[in-house]
Amino acid sequence: MRGRFYKFIVAATMLGLVSIANAEEDPLNDPEIQNTLRGMATASTWFHPDLFGEFAGMRAYAHHRYGDALKYFEIGALYADKMSQLSLGLMHMNGEGTAKDPVKAYAWLDLAAEREYPDFVATRDSLKKTLTPEQLAQGQALRRTLGEKYADAAAKPRLATQLHLGQMQMTGSRTGYDSGIYQLKNTPNCGPTLVIGGQVQPQAGCGGPIFAKERWDPKLYFAARDREYKAQVSVGNLEEAGKPIASPPPQPADPAANGNDGAKPPAH
Repeated sequence: MRGRFYKFIVAATMLGLVSIANAEEDPLNDPEIQNTLRGMATASTWFHPDLFGEFAGMRAYAHHRYGDALKYFEIGALYADKMSQLSLGLMHMNGEGTAKDPVKAYAWLDLAAEREYPDFVATRDSLKKTLTPEQLAQGQALRRTLGEKYADAAAKPRLATQLHLGQMQMTGSRTGYDSGIYQLKNTPNCGPTLVIGGQVQPQAGCGGPIFAKERWDPKLYFAARDREYKAQVSVGNLEEAGKPIASPPPQPADPAANGNDGAKPPAH
């Protein structure tokens, strides 16, 4: 559900649109994107500051509150959220909520492409082609500076600490969890369900897999986030010049496999 909203943002940049806000198709006019935004509004981000920054930033961005979006995306970026880092790069590139700055945009986009997500790499490389050698050198220097705080080496352990703290709050009786929002399950106030990397996200006060191991184990959690943006490739049968490669001819049976050394069977 949320993938369409993100693909719209990435595609807008790759197509060279000056500003997503001025694009012919406003995200708020898309029913699927509206559902995604409602899902973000009710999704539980308890001890998941990466999701909090990303979701709050997306909702602010969709309503053209760019100053708020920058603030929230920076929170997500601090906790290794690559979509937040990508969004910061695009906003600096397009001058949304801030002055246009291709150098700063490149630094953020290069951070966002750190895990080699294909769309993120393509977005960074598209901007890179427009930079002068001087701008590229400045962007690479700024990327190194930002990387000390926002790159995976620094940001992933920061998020892992939050996940472990969240686990500590869940007591054996599971009475330690407090979403901060109280709603009855299956009420109209609960928004659409979000699926991230194949994992259903719980909704605050509305139930869901809040205790799932994949939500709290850092290794499993980051693997799920990576599945969101990694390309999935299915490989079929090999073909040569449009013609299937013939199977190798069958090998003669090995007489020894039947307990015989190749000699003729004894006469009776």
